[in-house]
Amino acid sequence: MTGRERVLRALEFRNPDRIPLDAWIMPGAFSKYGEELCRLAEQNPPDIMPIPGPSDHGFTPEYYQRGTYVDLWGCPWVNVQPGLIGEVKDHILADDERLDSYRPPVEPFLKWWEEAKPEIRENISQARKRGQFILGGWVSLFERMQFLRGTQELFIDIASKEGNTEKLLAIVMEFYHVYLDRWLECDIDGVGFGDDWGSQISTLISPSDFREIFKPRYRELFTRVKKAGKKIFFHSDGWIYDLYDDFLDLGIDAINTQVWCMGIEKVRGKLAGKITAWGELNRQYTMPAGSPEDVHREARLLKDCFAVNGGGFIGLGSVLPDVPLENARAMFAAWNT
Repeated sequence: MTGRERVLRALEFRNPDRIPLDAWIMPGAFSKYGEELCRLAEQNPPDIMPIPGPSDHGFTPEYYQRGTYVDLWGCPWVNVQPGLIGEVKDHILADDERLDSYRPPVEPFLKWWEEAKPEIRENISQARKRGQFILGGWVSLFERMQFLRGTQELFIDIASKEGNTEKLLAIVMEFYHVYLDRWLECDIDGVGFGDDWGSQISTLISPSDFREIFKPRYRELFTRVKKAGKKIFFHSDGWIYDLYDDFLDLGIDAINTQVWCMGIEKVRGKLAGKITAWGELNRQYTMPAGSPEDVHREARLLKDCFAVNGGGFIGLGSVLPDVPLENARAMFAAWNT
C-alpha cells in the first residue's frame, strides 16, 4: 500500500494497512543534529508530503534565517533564532487609512507562481513517484489578518464591529481565491489550512464571533477544495474544544490540534470516529522534556483513542531543536509499531 493509499484509507475509515506517518522536523533541528537526524528521517519516510509554493513558509529559506525578511504582503518578519520561524513586529495595516487603500499582492503572487511552476511541478512529480499523499499550499485567514493588522487591533476590530474586520477579510479572501485557483489546478491530494484559534485555556475570540465572521469564509474556501475532489487538512493550536462542532460541520477531513491542553478523553469523545485526528504527540512537554518511554506511552494512548472504526488517525510528531534525538527516534519507532 502506498502512502497516498494509506492516508486516503485513514481519512475515509477504510482500514489502512498501518497508521499513516507524518513528521514536522524544523530546519533548526536538522542544523543541530546534522546527518544523524537526516538518516533517521530518510529511514522513516512520511506518507504525507507537504509542498509549499510562493508566499508559503518553507518555499524560500528567508523565513528561517536570522534577521529581517519582508514577505509578499509587505509584512516584515524578525527572526532571532535561525532554523525557526520569526514574528511580524511591524503591522503595515495598523493604520485605518492604510487599510482602506491596501490591495492584496495578487499580481506579484501570479508572477512568482509562473516563475516557480516548473519547481512546483517537479516536486509534485517526485512525491507521486514515491507514492506519497500530496498536501499543496497553506491557507491562513486569521493569522494573516494578525500579521497585517496586529493582534490587538484585530481583536478590537472584531469586538467593535465597526467594519474593519470585513475590510481586512475581503483583502485576504481576494488573495486566497486566486491562490486556490493555482493550487487546485495541480495534481495534489489535499490543501493545508492553519490558524491558531486557542490560548492554553480558551478560544482567542468568542465562538459566536467565529461562527458569524470566520466560519462562512472557511466554508467558501472549503467548498472550492471539496468540489475539486481534494481533502482538507486543518491545523489549529490551543484550546479549541468549543469550535470542534463547527469544524465537523465544515467537513474538514483531518484536524491537527493540541489535544493535551484540552484533555485527550474529552477530545476523544468529541472527535473519535467522526474525523481523522492528525496527531500529535505533545510538543510542549513530552517531546522536549519527556523520556523515550513517555513518547511510546503517549503514542499508544493516541492510537487507542483515535484509530477507531477502520481509520481516523495519522501519527504525527514535531521535532524542534529542543527535542532530544532519542525522543525523535522514539517517535518514529512508536508510530511504526
